[in-house]
Amino acid sequence: MTFLGRRQERAALREHIEAARRATGGAILVTGPAGIGKTALVGETIQAVTGVRVLQTVGAQYDMELPYAALQQLLQPLTDSIESLPEQQAQAVASALGMGMGKTVAPSSVLVALGTLNLLAGTAEDLPVICVVDDAHWLDDASSQALAFVARRLGGMAVSLIFVAREPLTSDVLNGVTVLRLHGLEDTDARILLRTSLRAPLDPRVRDRILAEAQGNPLALLELPRSADMGALAGGFGIPAGAQLPRTLEAGFQERLERLPAHARLFLLVASADPTGDPVVVWRAARHLGLDPVSASHGVDSGLMQTDIRIRFRHPLVRSAIYESATSDDRRAVHDALALATDPLIDPERRAWHAAQAAVEPDERLAEELERLANRARARGGLAASGAFLEQSAALTPDIGARARRLLAAALARRECGDFSRALRLVAEAEAAGHDPVVHAEAQVVRARVAFDRGRDESAVRELIAAAKAVGPFDVLLGRDVLFDALAAATFLGRIATWSLTVDLAEAVLGLPVVEDRKRPLDRLLDGLISRITNGGKVDQQAIRPVLALYMKHGSEAGQDTRADERFGIGELWLACSAAEDIWDDRIFVALARQQLDYARDNGALAAMPVALSYRALSLVHEGRFPPAQRLVDEAYAVSDEIGAPRMAFVDMAIAAWQGDRQRVRKLTEQAAADATARGEGRLLTAAEYATAVHFNGMGEFEAAADACRTAVHLDEPSFPVWLIPEFVEATARSGQREEALEVVRRLEQVAAGLDTDWCTGTARYIRALVSAGDEADTAYQESITYLARTSGRIHLARARLAYGEWLHGEEHKGRAREQLEAAHEMFLSMGARDFAGRASRALRAATGVVRRHNAGEAALTAQEQAVTRLVARGATSKEAAAELFISPRTVDAHLRSIFAKLGVKSRRELRDMYRETADGGR
Repeated sequence: MTFLGRRQERAALREHIEAARRATGGAILVTGPAGIGKTALVGETIQAVTGVRVLQTVGAQYDMELPYAALQQLLQPLTDSIESLPEQQAQAVASALGMGMGKTVAPSSVLVALGTLNLLAGTAEDLPVICVVDDAHWLDDASSQALAFVARRLGGMAVSLIFVAREPLTSDVLNGVTVLRLHGLEDTDARILLRTSLRAPLDPRVRDRILAEAQGNPLALLELPRSADMGALAGGFGIPAGAQLPRTLEAGFQERLERLPAHARLFLLVASADPTGDPVVVWRAARHLGLDPVSASHGVDSGLMQTDIRIRFRHPLVRSAIYESATSDDRRAVHDALALATDPLIDPERRAWHAAQAAVEPDERLAEELERLANRARARGGLAASGAFLEQSAALTPDIGARARRLLAAALARRECGDFSRALRLVAEAEAAGHDPVVHAEAQVVRARVAFDRGRDESAVRELIAAAKAVGPFDVLLGRDVLFDALAAATFLGRIATWSLTVDLAEAVLGLPVVEDRKRPLDRLLDGLISRITNGGKVDQQAIRPVLALYMKHGSEAGQDTRADERFGIGELWLACSAAEDIWDDRIFVALARQQLDYARDNGALAAMPVALSYRALSLVHEGRFPPAQRLVDEAYAVSDEIGAPRMAFVDMAIAAWQGDRQRVRKLTEQAAADATARGEGRLLTAAEYATAVHFNGMGEFEAAADACRTAVHLDEPSFPVWLIPEFVEATARSGQREEALEVVRRLEQVAAGLDTDWCTGTARYIRALVSAGDEADTAYQESITYLARTSGRIHLARARLAYGEWLHGEEHKGRAREQLEAAHEMFLSMGARDFAGRASRALRAATGVVRRHNAGEAALTAQEQAVTRLVARGATSKEAAAELFISPRTVDAHLRSIFAKLGVKSRRELRDMYRETADGGR
C-alpha cells in the first residue's frame, strides 16, 4: 500500500537523518496519540534510506520493572564492540546488558550511558547510525535515563536517535529533545486509506461516521473495518458510538482475535506475554504448550504479528488486546511455559517473574527466589524493580510473619524510589498481617522516614526519634540508622530547632550505643556529629576525619556491614558532605557530593535525589561551574515535584547571587523566607542570607552585605561557616566595622590551627589580609592565593585575587594590581559571575585606565563550548575533556572548531595563551 500523507513530517524526519550523515546528529521525538501512525512514519522513512546502520529497540509494558531491558535490545548487535570501550565503561555496559555473570555490584548509570554514547560513536565511524526507540513511553527507567543522556550529546556525531512515544508522556526525561508531533490525516487521505482497507461496499453514512470517530487516526481506519462483521458495520453497529479511540481500537482487536483458532490465539498470547520478542524463547514456550508452526502462521497471516529476527506486533494495542482478552488460566499457563523456556543462568529474574505470574497459590520456594533476586535487580540499577519483586514475593509467602517482613522490605524500596503513597499502603498491609511488635516498630520507621521526605519540620524529627526508640530494642543498628535520619532532619531546622528537641536527639543517640567492634562508618559519623551538640557546638575533627576517609576509600564499601538494601541512608552521604565542609576539606567534599549523586542515580533512589543533586550542584558552585550546577538544581526541582517533596532552593539562590542575577536573587530569597516560616526550615533562612550577602558584595554594597549575614555567621550552623565567613569578613572590613570582622577572623584562625587543609588555611589567610595593612596584608594575600590555588574552589581563589588586586591598587602597586585584577576578571568572566567581573573591571580601569579587551566572540560561546574551552585551555586532550564532560571526543573536536571560529584563534596553543590566567587560576 502506498504511504499516504505526512509530507511535511516525512521531510522533517529525512532532514534529521541527513543531519546524521553530515556528522551533526541529534535526537528527535515522534509523538502523537495511539494509532496515529508514528511507527509507520518512522519505518517508511528509514526504509527509503540507504548507506546507514539501523539499530532498533521497542519498549515493553511488562518489561518496565527490569533495568536496561530496552537498551539490551538496542545494543545487542554491537556486543562484539564493547571490549573496544575504556575498561570501566565496557564493564558497566556489559553488566547492564546482563553479560557480567556473577557480578552483583550495580553498574554506574553514568558509565553505562557514557559507554553507550561511545559505542554508538565508534560504530558511526564506519556508517551513520540510526537508532529507533519505539514505544518509548514503555521504556524501563534505566534505559530511558541512559538514552536521554545520549540524546543530549550527539552533536558532532553521525548518529540519529529517533524516539517514538504515545501521548501523553508521563515522564519529562526527554524534555529538550526536538518534537515531531503527529496529528490525524487530512480528510482526503483518510478517505483514501479507509477505502483501501475495506473488503466490501460500505454505506456512505457509516463511512462518514467511521471517518468522524477515527479523526484521521490511521490505525482506526485500517483495523476497525477489518475487525467488524461487514453486515453489522454497514448497519452502523460495529463501532460503539462515542467510544474513546484507544478503547475502541482494543475492542476491535479482540473481536478480530476471536476469529482465529484457539491454538493461534494461544501462540499470540505467548508472544504478547514475552516482552523481549526473542523467537527462541517464544518457540520454546510454545512447544511446552504443544503448539506448532501453523499456530504462528495464523497470527502472521492475520496481520497482527510479524516474525523475523524478533517477534513483533504491528501495534502495542495488539499486545494489550491479546493479553487482556485471555482468561486467567491461559495467562498462567503461558507464563508457566515462558518460565520453563527462560534460561535460569542467563535471565533468572525474568524466569522467576514469569513463574510468579503463573502461581496459583502461596509458594515459599518461589517467594524466597523472588526475594533473593530483588537484590540482584537492585544491583543492576533498579530500586523500582526491587520493590516489585519484593511485593510479588510477599504475595506468594504463606507464613504471615515472613509476609509482613517482605512487605516492609518492599515498602522501604518503594519509599527510597520516591513512591511514598505506595510505601505507606504496604506498611499498612504489613501491620494488618499480624501483631508482631518488631513489625510494628519497623512500620513506624517507614512512616517516620516518609514524614521526613514529605516535610522537614520538627514533627518529622520527633517521629524519627520515636521510631528509633521503638525499633532500637529489637535492632540497635536500624535504630541508629533512623537517628541518623533524625539528625539530618534536625539539621534542616537550623535556628528554628528548639533546645529541648536537640537534647532529646542527643540523649536518644547516647541511649543506643554500639560496641566498638560492631561500629559501622555510619555509627562513627553519627557519634562524631552528635558530639557537636554535647561539646558546645565545636566540631570534633579528630573523630570525623577518619570516618570521612573511609567513605572516600571506597564508596560502595562504606556501609558494607549494613543490610544490602540499606547500604546508605538518605542522610548518610549528605551529612558526610556536610561534615567535610565542617572540617574545610574540599577534596572530600567534592568527591562525596559526586559519590552521593552517583549512588542515588545508580539505584533510582528518588527520595535521596533532591539532596544529592543539590549537594553536587553546590560542589559545582564551589568550582565556579554555574551552568551545570543550575541544570542539577532544575533536575532536583523536577524530582521533588514528582515525588511530592518540598523543593530545595539553597543552591539556586547561591547561583543567582554569584551570577549577578539581581531579580532572581530577590525573588528566590523572598520565597525562601516565606517557605522557611511555613515549613519550619531555619536552614533555608541561612541560605537566603548567604545568597543576599554574596549579591551585595558583588555589587560593592558592603554594609548591606554585612547586615544580610550577621545573624547567620554567628549561628555557626553545620556546613555554613565555609561559605559565610569570607562574605561577612569582607563586608564588615570594607564597611568600617573592623573590630567585628576581627572577631570572626580570630575564630577561624583558631580553627585553622587544628586543621591541615588548604581551604581552611587559605581562607584564614585571606580574611586576615582583609583586616590587615602593609607587609602583613601583602604576605597574607599571597599566602591565601597559594593555598586556595591548590583547591578546586575557583570562586574563592578569584575572590582572593580580586581583593588582593584592589588592595594593591590602593597601595599604588599598579603593575602588580593589574596582574591580579586581570586574572580575577578573566576567571569571573569565564564563570559567568557578572557582578564580581564588574568589580574587577572597575578596579582595572581605576588602576590602569584600561580594561583588558575580552574577546567579543566569548559572549557567543554556548555553556558547553565554555566548558570545553576551559578544559582545553588547561591542557586537556579531547579524550580527557570528553571524559570530564560526558560527551564523545568527536563532539569535543566539533566544539573546538566552533570555538576557534568564534574567538578568532587557530590552534589549541593560541587558545591556551588567550586563557592562561584562567588556566593558571583554575588548577
